[in-house]
Amino acid sequence: MSEYKPIIYTAIVAGLMVVLFFGYSIIQPTDETVIISQPVSAVDPQPEQVVEDGPESEIFPVEVNFQNRPKASVEKVIMTKNETEPFLFVLPLLDDSDQLIRDGVVSLTRNEGINFWLSPAELIRKFVVFVDNIAKGKVAREAILVIAPSDPFIVTTISEKTFLLDPLSYERYDNFTEVVTSIDARRAAEFYELLQPLFQEAFEELGYPEQNFNSVVFRAIGQLLEAPVVKDPILLTRPVVMYEFLDPSLESLSALHKQMIRIGPNNTKALHLKLSEIAVELRSILEK
Repeated sequence: MSEYKPIIYTAIVAGLMVVLFFGYSIIQPTDETVIISQPVSAVDPQPEQVVEDGPESEIFPVEVNFQNRPKASVEKVIMTKNETEPFLFVLPLLDDSDQLIRDGVVSLTRNEGINFWLSPAELIRKFVVFVDNIAKGKVAREAILVIAPSDPFIVTTISEKTFLLDPLSYERYDNFTEVVTSIDARRAAEFYELLQPLFQEAFEELGYPEQNFNSVVFRAIGQLLEAPVVKDPILLTRPVVMYEFLDPSLESLSALHKQMIRIGPNNTKALHLKLSEIAVELRSILEK
């Protein structure tokens, strides 16, 4: 069984990193170019009150303070058991963990698109900041710039003050969804379990010495699963620069849920399904 050891710890780290990183890309608004098509004569002015992602909504700053972080983490020895024999795995220092994350995450999926997401430095720290913000219903833009869509945000003009969110905008998130849904949920959960001490260390650096990062992970997944799915046309208004939902019930959603609307109903459903799988696997492993 020893030949499976590299696969085990590689898959373990990759899983949760990508799963929670998915929150990064699907939710983040960017300084996008907006394409406005020609006016249309009619549109249903009453979209569902339940929506999936918010257009051009507010962005919260990354809540992070690494000023008090230690110069180096303490190496931790993890005992992981497989079906036949246990083995020891020595985690790297938190400051030296990026390569382990990169090597591990790419083993969770055959979709090569994930390689681009792993280019930033301090992956664990950025991941922890992202998860902490998601758990609060916020969006940490800086943490996910690397996977922001490059295609423009598209709207159709209805009147001088009213616009229609063009469904073509949803396609900007298709590739992201394909990568996330290709991840092996069980391996992702195992990888998270292996690296949990490093996640906890990075979380405590943010000023949470008494809290368990696992609970934050589940709250973040819960926030994402609660994001509404809207199939009806979505009307927008533009009081100043940024677009807002015309429907007050949509505009009053959290920053996270308004950003989730932008990925479209099909992508939202697919991500909900994958997140549910991961949550089940995480709970089964962490509550043993």
